[in-house]
Amino acid sequence: MPPIPQRKPFSFEPKQIQETERPFIAYEHPTIITYINSVKENVIRYKNKKSKYTQHDDYIKELFSNDTIDLKTQCNAIVSYISESFIHYSVWDFSHAYYPGRPSQQTAKIDAMEGTSRTLPTLAAWLHANGKENTYIIGLNKKPINVPDVLRHAFLAGTNPHHKGFWGQLHDYDQRTCESADLALALWMSKEWVWDYFSNVEKQQITTWFKQVNHCKTVDNNWHLFVLTVQLILKNLTGDNHIQYQKYQRIKEFYVGDGWFRDGAKGNYDYYNAWAFHYSLYWFTQIEPEFDADFIRSSLSDLVANYRYFFTTKGLPFFGRSACYRLAATVPLLAAVDLQNSTISIGEAKRAFSTNLKYFISNGALQAGIPTQGIFGDDPRLVDNYSGPASSLWSLRALNIALFCGDKINLWQAEETLLAIEKENFEFDIPSINMKVIGIFDTQEVITIFKNEYIQDQSPLSRRLLSSPSWRLWFEIITGRANRPKNNLLRKGVTCYSSKMGRFF
Repeated sequence: MPPIPQRKPFSFEPKQIQETERPFIAYEHPTIITYINSVKENVIRYKNKKSKYTQHDDYIKELFSNDTIDLKTQCNAIVSYISESFIHYSVWDFSHAYYPGRPSQQTAKIDAMEGTSRTLPTLAAWLHANGKENTYIIGLNKKPINVPDVLRHAFLAGTNPHHKGFWGQLHDYDQRTCESADLALALWMSKEWVWDYFSNVEKQQITTWFKQVNHCKTVDNNWHLFVLTVQLILKNLTGDNHIQYQKYQRIKEFYVGDGWFRDGAKGNYDYYNAWAFHYSLYWFTQIEPEFDADFIRSSLSDLVANYRYFFTTKGLPFFGRSACYRLAATVPLLAAVDLQNSTISIGEAKRAFSTNLKYFISNGALQAGIPTQGIFGDDPRLVDNYSGPASSLWSLRALNIALFCGDKINLWQAEETLLAIEKENFEFDIPSINMKVIGIFDTQEVITIFKNEYIQDQSPLSRRLLSSPSWRLWFEIITGRANRPKNNLLRKGVTCYSSKMGRFF
């Protein structure tokens, strides 16, 4: 077992990061035109929406409740479950998918674009792992899904300005810049079966759409990684080098040590370190192995040295935004194994990944063919206003890495080994983010405590999860636009989080 990170006496002085002025973002300041457009797109959504695809909900829940089922069978079942429902909900040559659920602040069409952009990487990762022998996913309904065909149709439709499924012209601070990174990643992973089959004219059409990111401004936070992902992939596929290295340098300015990034000059320290920062940086190492390899590997190693202690077989101390991405919390552990990092063994990473899936899915985290908008089932209190019905598909990011490198790292055959909490008590500090981590062996509980206040003005009532009044729900139904209370507990002044996750029940 690797040693517990050394406890060091210290006086917390947060790293000073130069701030930039917060830009004016249109969707955060809706006008009457915003609402008119939202209503129009909402009408189109209702015309194209399908019935909830719940046929296999009980099966997938029971599969992850059965300790005798091996991990590879379970992961393949998730792929079949997700793929089959995507076919059900998709429209316009698989370029969009109208999933059921609470809308975001974007239009219903952008929410539907997420339904495609956040599913295709899973299909592509499966294809990367299996395509040499088989290119058909067999759904849980026993019907075959031709994965290259789905991907080819989606890319050609989405990038064609004359097609109904066109993903549109990008503008500054556009959600589609975020989605372009997932789409580019799917294209890169599947290039042998998809990109290589396109004609030169089709390739030009696709790259023209992606190159829009070169000219679009983003919010000054983890979003720089989306642009860089697209640019690295376009360089790999076409040889054109338009990488904006200044964006990467800005990402490194957010690094505070111990593997942790601050999400913007005044952003949070939360699980975006796992499923945004280190997820993207892992893919950088796969797309262009020499791209700042020393920093990427060392920062990941430093994170995993403390982060591996967060995991139990029944939950984790969850803090921050985007609770619906919870299945992706183990991204850094799998990435570290693939990058041959000595801070964690394949057995421990496998156990964290496996038990994280089992705990949430056996308690209802997959419903209607998609990860739910909550921690377990759907929970409107936990749905951020920027999250739409398909946003929770980011929960598949750990699965994507497992599919992509599972055979290479012997993930499927490796024996699970005990997590740190299953061996002993522990207590240590993470100085860079002023956090104390405590593990209690007898209760199998991990507790994380931020040792400084995020906000001074708070009360017992302000530190609770708020529910939406009924009028907000009706407003969302009519306009197709989110109008929910903000419930990031970190920003409400909650400093202590337990793996037993009682605040979310």
